[in-house]
This record gives sequence, C-alpha cells and structure tokens, in this order.
Amino acid sequence: MLTHSKKMFQLILAVLLPLSIYGAETEEANWRIVNYWSEWCAPCRIEIPMFNELSEQLSSSNVRIVGVNFDEDPREVTLDIADELGIEFPTLTLEQVEELALRPPDIMPTTYILSPTNEVAAKLIGMQSKADILGQLMQLGLTVQSN
Repeated sequence: MLTHSKKMFQLILAVLLPLSIYGAETEEANWRIVNYWSEWCAPCRIEIPMFNELSEQLSSSNVRIVGVNFDEDPREVTLDIADELGIEFPTLTLEQVEELALRPPDIMPTTYILSPTNEVAAKLIGMQSKADILGQLMQLGLTVQSN
C-alpha cells in the first residue's frame, strides 16, 4: 500500500507536471504505457499486480507506466481508490490526460503504448499479461530487461 506521503507526492507531481514529461528523470525521451482502469472492472483489478511489477522492472528504462482512472472521480478520490486497490504506479484522472487526445476506451481494461511524441504505437484491448506487454514493446523495437 502507498504511504500517505507517497500519495501526496504523486498528487503534487501529477498536478505540477503534464503527462508529456511525467516520469522524465533522464534526458532520454520516454515511452509510456497508459493503462485505463476502473474500480468496478474485475480484469483491471487482476492486472494491477502485474503493472506494479512491470513498473518496477521498467524503472531504469525509457518506458513509464501511467494508470488512468476511467471514472470521472476527482484527483483525491482517484488516489484513495488507487491506494485501496494497491496501485503503486502513477495514476491520473481522465481530465489530466486530455492533452493526449486519447478517447476514453469502450472496453475495459484498455492499454495504450505511446511514443515519446504521444503517438499511439499500440492499443491493447482487454486484460494483458506481462509477456503481452513486453512482447509488444519488443515489437516496437524497445529493449527492456526481463526479470
């Protein structure tokens, strides 16, 4: 579970930094895996531990995982729900990802892989496995270490 201070840090970071630079700790451009989830979506809940693990695995690469709460909850509520669900990767609201011009998905869960220029490189519909995500990254020519 996230600690209160970590939740506050995520809130401040997400408010201050637009998604286009969110997680850009290095000068290298970042790819993003954007996972839409919802509290009521059973497959979304099943994916959470995998995305937590993958987020940790990719932390030293140029790929970042960002969750998006599909429901129109305010930021503070979204962080509380993310904490209750055990989400350890940065999570944003629908409003915070409007700059990407991603239409909210029709099917949950849906995961997008975005290039550093915010172009949709892949759209993955339904529940994904770690192998699915890593395989898609490899198809896009991205090299990531496998644990």
